Amino acid sequence: MTLFLYAQKLPLVFTGNRQVSADALYNALGLNAPFFFEFWKGPPRYDTQKIFFIPTALESYYRSVGFYHARVQSEVQKERIVVRIQEGRPVTVADISAISRLRVVDKIPLREGERFQTALFTQSKARIKALYADNHYCNVRLRAKAYIDIETDKAYLVYDVEPGKPCRFGRITIRAPKTVDPRIIRSLLSFKEGDPYSKELIYRSYRDIYSNEGVERVTIDDSQRDGNRVPVIVTLSTYQKPLHLTAGLGYSTDEGISLKAGVKHRNFFGNLRTLSLDLKYSDIRQLASLNAQMPLTHHNRLEGETGYRQERFDGYDERAWYATLNLSHLRLPYYLRERIVYDHVETYNSSDPTLFPEGIIGIVSLGLTAQVDTRNSRLDPTRGYLLSLDAMGSIRSVLSDATYYKLLAVGIWHLPIPGINLAWRGRAGTLDIADGEVPPSYRFYAGGMRSNRGWAYRQLGPKNRNGDPIGGFSVAESSLEWRHNLPHSLRGVLFVDATVLGQDASPDFGTVYTAVGAGLRYLSPIGPIGLDFGLNIDDPSQYALHFHIGELF
Repeated sequence: MTLFLYAQKLPLVFTGNRQVSADALYNALGLNAPFFFEFWKGPPRYDTQKIFFIPTALESYYRSVGFYHARVQSEVQKERIVVRIQEGRPVTVADISAISRLRVVDKIPLREGERFQTALFTQSKARIKALYADNHYCNVRLRAKAYIDIETDKAYLVYDVEPGKPCRFGRITIRAPKTVDPRIIRSLLSFKEGDPYSKELIYRSYRDIYSNEGVERVTIDDSQRDGNRVPVIVTLSTYQKPLHLTAGLGYSTDEGISLKAGVKHRNFFGNLRTLSLDLKYSDIRQLASLNAQMPLTHHNRLEGETGYRQERFDGYDERAWYATLNLSHLRLPYYLRERIVYDHVETYNSSDPTLFPEGIIGIVSLGLTAQVDTRNSRLDPTRGYLLSLDAMGSIRSVLSDATYYKLLAVGIWHLPIPGINLAWRGRAGTLDIADGEVPPSYRFYAGGMRSNRGWAYRQLGPKNRNGDPIGGFSVAESSLEWRHNLPHSLRGVLFVDATVLGQDASPDFGTVYTAVGAGLRYLSPIGPIGLDFGLNIDDPSQYALHFHIGELF
């Protein structure tokens, strides 16, 4: 009676749970377990007035994850609430049968012999409907049943799909503010009236529209049906307060402490044009830039940027005024950009005038970037690939001090395997100077968290007599990662990185810099927060530690 009068909250602990984690049980009761690093915190506290609801709530949760014979008891014991659990034998999937025009087995996240879970069964129905929606069927009738035999602890799953006739997009209506030309929004859609219906095309349209920062919110309503026609209503809104201020403080092992501030107008003179001023400062790099972007029809965008940058390299310092004019075409997963770049670069404070000559160089370059990116996430990808090719070059003239070309190719590939993820990254580049000089910063530098993790940032490769890295005129790199999810929102990583540099247009494959290492990720709401340790396999005294946010590739 005293407990009820005073409504105490006492620590709550579990005993007997072997196949279901304590974190999952706390979550089922609406409690938050401490994170792994919150070692100073004890178990979550629970209202003693509600302990009689614990068995009902947890037995219901156990049934949802396949334990139909679980029994739960709770009591107050020595100034804490003790929950005793007898899990019993789980129900496993005995058979999966499907009557379907399309192959749906791969969309069912349950396999024969695995424990039956209600959430995964519900998820399978949504995935099957999405599969049909991606293949032009908008009027799907799905009958899905899970027959549970609690005497034998077996589950039998049955799916019967009637897709109806293939559908097509119907009339498209654009609802946008007066400051936005509907033709721009219509051209950003990945479909037009009469095209075969597909949910994937709607998802792509969302991504393409949201790639314009002036868009606050967009909805693409395809819920209506006119027989086998799907009318679409696109509703778009812009920011009521288009002026946007940003400020940030960060740290990485590549650049050290970094500060960022900026101001952006996200609908400058309408039609989703943006104008922004950005300031960035770090231990090795400072930048001030003015950027303007203007969306065009048919997924095109015109962008101009001018600014001043200053950077400290080992062996010399550099400051530059630059200006670029870009015409880009973004139609996910494809990206194409043509550009004109002007660099007015001054090299100074050189410790080696032969390798890093001081002076001012002006270069006008033409550039082209082509990319295809099918990864499912930028910060934490688990499947898909990226292929990218970047080319720049110039001819010596009154406008440019050098005839050169520079090529850089990048490839990334993710292979999902149950419980783990294999990831590979490759990079190859070459720089050839036929006439004149280019700034030493145009060379390829290696080492660091986005290169070879056995070395610090830009510290890999040959060095001059002062111990400063001289970079290379060619590079080839490869990284392979094995990622495995761990309890408590953690992920373990094992990796091997290999790098080859060259002092001419071809890398010297006779000298390969190889590092192996391990890393740990905390899967935070803003993306994985990572710590990597890399070690040179040929010289264990050469090692480096790297801190970063987001997976590196």
